[in-house]
Amino acid sequence: MHQETLIETIQHSFFDTLPMIPVLFILYFLLEYLWHERGIDLVSFTKISGKFGPLAGTLLGILPQCGMSVFVTSLYLSKRVTLGTLVATYIATSDEAIPVLIAHGEKWEYLLYIIGIKFLVGLIAGYVIDSIAPNKFYEGKQTIKVSTKVVEIKTELEKTKYAEIIKHSLQRTLRIYAWVISITLAIGLLLFYLRSENLIQGLNLNQCTQVLIVGILGLVPNCGMSVAIVEGFLHAGVSFGATIAGLSSGSGYGPIVLFKDGEAKYGAQAILICLFISILVGILFTFLSPFIHI
Repeated sequence: MHQETLIETIQHSFFDTLPMIPVLFILYFLLEYLWHERGIDLVSFTKISGKFGPLAGTLLGILPQCGMSVFVTSLYLSKRVTLGTLVATYIATSDEAIPVLIAHGEKWEYLLYIIGIKFLVGLIAGYVIDSIAPNKFYEGKQTIKVSTKVVEIKTELEKTKYAEIIKHSLQRTLRIYAWVISITLAIGLLLFYLRSENLIQGLNLNQCTQVLIVGILGLVPNCGMSVAIVEGFLHAGVSFGATIAGLSSGSGYGPIVLFKDGEAKYGAQAILICLFISILVGILFTFLSPFIHI
C-alpha cells in the first residue's frame, strides 16, 4: 500500500477538513436566520431535539461529511440535543471509511454491512441511553462564547440584519475550524511518524484483542485512522468485528469540539460510552461473523 509522504500528510489534513467549512456555515446560518427572521427553531422543527433525536443524529452521522458530528456536538453543548442523540451520531459517523470502501468497488457488500450495523447500533444505543440516563442533557457550564443574537441560547424573537447573522455564523464556523485543523494536523503528523497503517496491519493478535486495540485506536479524531482501519480490514487480516469497533468508536472531529468547548468529565463520559458500546458490538460480531459469512 502506498505510504504517504510528509507533504501529503499535511495536505490531507487540510483537504480532509476543508469541506466542513461550507457545511457548518450553512447549518449555523440557517439556524440563526430561521429563528430571527421566520420564528422557526430549526432544531425543534426537525425533531432532533425531541423524541426523534437519536434517529436524526444517526442519519446525520451516516452522511459521509465530517462536519455533522461537529454540528451535533455544538447542539449538545448548548443543551439542545440529548446525550443519546450525541452518542447515536458519534457511533454512526465513519469519517473516510465510506469513500474508501466505495473506491474498492468489488467490496460493496462490506459497505452495506458496515453502514447498516452502525445505523442500527447508533439508533438503539441512542434511545437506550436517553431512556436510562438520569440527565439527558449536557449539565456542564456554558463555555461557548454566545451573544444576544445566537440560537445557542433561547432568546426573544427579534429582527436581525443579514450581515450580522452572516458575520456571527462565519465567526463561529472559523473558530471551530481553527481548532479542528490545528489538532487534526498535529495528530496527522504524529500518525505519520508512528506509521499508523503499519500498526493496524501488524495486529496479528487474537480477534478479541484486536477488537479492544482497534476500538481504542478508532478514538483518534483523524480521518487517517479510519482509512488505516479499513485498509487493514481489506488487506491485512484485521477482523470484521475489530473493524466495526474501530469505526464505531471513531467520532469524526466532534470530540475535538466536545473537549474544547465543554467540560472534560462530560466529554469523557460520552467518549467512554461510545467506546464501551463499540467494543461490545465488535466482540459480538467477532463471534457472529463465521455464521453470517462476513
